[in-house]
Parts: sequence; structure tokens; C-alpha cells
Amino acid sequence: MSVQRTPYKMYHPAEQVTALDTHGQSWRGEAVQENIDLCQYQLIEPVFRTYLPKTGRILESGSGIGRWVFYLLKLGYDIIGIDIAEDVFRIVREYDPNAPIYAEDILHSSYADRSFAAVISLGVLEHFEEGPQAGLREAHRLLSDDGLFFVSVPLQNASRLTLANRLKALKRRLREAKGAAYVFEEYRYTRAEFEALLSESRFDIIAVTPDDFTPPKNIGLYVDYPFLRHATRKWELNIFGRALFALLNAVSPWICTGGILWVCRKKP
Repeated sequence: MSVQRTPYKMYHPAEQVTALDTHGQSWRGEAVQENIDLCQYQLIEPVFRTYLPKTGRILESGSGIGRWVFYLLKLGYDIIGIDIAEDVFRIVREYDPNAPIYAEDILHSSYADRSFAAVISLGVLEHFEEGPQAGLREAHRLLSDDGLFFVSVPLQNASRLTLANRLKALKRRLREAKGAAYVFEEYRYTRAEFEALLSESRFDIIAVTPDDFTPPKNIGLYVDYPFLRHATRKWELNIFGRALFALLNAVSPWICTGGILWVCRKKP
């Protein structure tokens, strides 16, 4: 029987979505190398080193301009990426004409069943308003028997549940009262909500970790509280933000982490 879920819906101004500034395309406005350099700051980087298969083909589904593809290629992994955003291919080819990033629909790709030893999906599945089930089914189809699935989504952390969601909802109401239009942008899931989906999609969870940057970079507070952002350095907090992060993180890294990553094994 299907588990009932009510994940939290996030909305963004319609003009931003129309301009393709959202829907997970946080790479826009960044150079490819700048984007690749962020990998070293991400908490999930050592998780990849620990769990990614050293042999066998790996797919990043929804790779954007390929920061993880390029990063993991340099570490010796056999990885390719797929995406459908048109700008991806122009940007990637300018950086590396031979980059293994291809135009494919992540929900209905052309690859055969059991083509990959691992599939990576980072900050992608939350953007489908109908839910992530189609993307989960496609990942399951593409994985070899006992293949590994690495998937991250935004987390409904304690900071969001107690404050950030309320501030964003208030801002939206005020702007809508002045005529602004908002449209769906993403879901934010509790750990239990998304783990129910993984179970229904026939995945066994073998590891879980916060998905955020290490200092001086940050995702959770940086995204949720613009007044805590550094004035000139993207993905860095100002002095007040750094102090708040240090305090909250000392209690638990789950309080304000931007996302959550699961490492899963495919079940028959």
C-alpha cells in the first residue's frame, strides 16, 4: 500500500523560472571550472570516494554543466552525464569538446536496462511537481543488479520547519498582494518522506549524510537567509552567518543542512 506523503512545496517568482534561473540550475552564471572547484567543499565528496564502484560505468542523471562528471573523471571513475537543458551543451563543449555529457531525458533515457553500476542524481528529482517516482523508476531500470543509487534532495531541516518556511511564505504573500506571480519550484522532503519513496521504488538504504558545503562555503543558511550571505563571495556567509552556522552545526549538522544524500542499493 502506498504511503501518504505531503512534502513541502516551494514556489519561486514566475519571471525567474521563465528565465531558467531556477529548477536546479544553480550553475547558471558560473564558469565550468568554478563549478568543478566547488566539489572539494561538498560533504558528499568523501561519500563518493567510499562507495562509488571503482569499475563499471557510472551515470550522473541531470548533470548540468558536469562539475561532478569532470571531477570524478579526474579521480579515475568511468562516468558520463545526461541533461536536457540546451545551454548545458554549449557551455560544456566550450570547456571540453570531448566531454561525456549527452542530451537525454532523465525520465526516459535511451540506455538499455542494467547499463550502469551506479546512478547519481543530485538536486534533480525534487523539481518534478508530479513527484519523483518516474525518476526513481528510471534509475532502478538503468542500474545493474545490486547497483548503487546516490540521490540527494533538499531537506526539511529544523531551521526551515521553525523559521525559514514561514519567512518565505510571508514574503510570497506580500509580493502576491502586489501582483507578483509565483509558480512551483521544488519539494523539500523530510527524511521519512523520501525514505518511504525509496523503499517503494525498491531501494535499500546503506548510508545517509548531510548534503552541504564545508566552511567557508555553505548551502543551507545561504539559500534560506539572504541577509546572512557574504556581500561578494557566492556560497559564503557573512560574519553573522558564519557565527550562526558554527553554533547550530555544533549542536547537530542536520539543523541547517541544505540537503540530504542517500546511498542505496537496487533491490530486484
